[in-house]
Amino acid sequence: MKNWFKKDKFVDYKERLKKAFPKNLESDLNVVLDIIPFDENRIKLYDGNTHMVSDLIHENFYTTKLDSEELEIPVRLYFNEPSSSKEKSLTEKQQAILSCIYLRHHNGYLRQRRLENLKGINFYWITPFTFQLLGEYVFEILEVLDNQLDDSQLENSKKYVLENPKYWQQTESRMISYWNEYYRFKSPKIKTYIGRLIFDQIKIKTHGFKVDEIVEIGIDSNERLFIKPKREKFTLIYRTATEVHWDEKGKFLYSPKPSAWNYIDWYKHITKIIETECKCKLLLTYRTIWTNISDDLKKQIKTKKATA
Repeated sequence: MKNWFKKDKFVDYKERLKKAFPKNLESDLNVVLDIIPFDENRIKLYDGNTHMVSDLIHENFYTTKLDSEELEIPVRLYFNEPSSSKEKSLTEKQQAILSCIYLRHHNGYLRQRRLENLKGINFYWITPFTFQLLGEYVFEILEVLDNQLDDSQLENSKKYVLENPKYWQQTESRMISYWNEYYRFKSPKIKTYIGRLIFDQIKIKTHGFKVDEIVEIGIDSNERLFIKPKREKFTLIYRTATEVHWDEKGKFLYSPKPSAWNYIDWYKHITKIIETECKCKLLLTYRTIWTNISDDLKKQIKTKKATA
């Protein structure tokens, strides 16, 4: 009788996890589910002690859409990880599926490690699992999401939030609540909070633009204003014939030495050209490094206003 109970339980676990992924992944998902140790219910929990857990998948789930297909993703999972030897036998896609499953694990350290495993993998079906993490409280996971953010992921997020507008609003609200509860002392202004920065980039993307952070802005030894983006490269910007140039070695945009125009004029010109010609918005953030920029010029750049 006990063995029958376990068998039914394992079938139930598998069926519930199958609802979290699109049907076209079923064959790969079955391979992944076969290596998960559903028969181990002695689990190390938050208090650091090992407990007997009767149900390894929390009863609650969130419903979301992916290419019009409705998915039911568990709120939390408790089962242990498979052996490394079994995991190494999986294909890249199957390993990504496995990591997505463990992004719902109760252990934040494990979620972070599994997220790191997904670096550079941009299947659209990963998005519901990574997007959910934006509404959680572990700051280190938000840092990983931020470091992995590229135009492909922003494009996936754009597609996903347009398909799930209500879920977007709910996740954004959770992000703000966790900032207010846990991180307001570190980032007194929400616009400097890493979760807010990620949401803002997704929001701009939904308006049809690429988006990138300005990691550094400064004046170099040749008295040129330079703007260094985080990810994007503008190697062909010279074709616009706007006197905006790209330094391939330094990976930055730059102006000529000012003559008729001053530095604030060139800053506005460069960012405008990148927006109109390249459909990309360059964002100043609290992380932007200022090099050889006076306090007065810094203030002008932040407000995009020239002094009289």
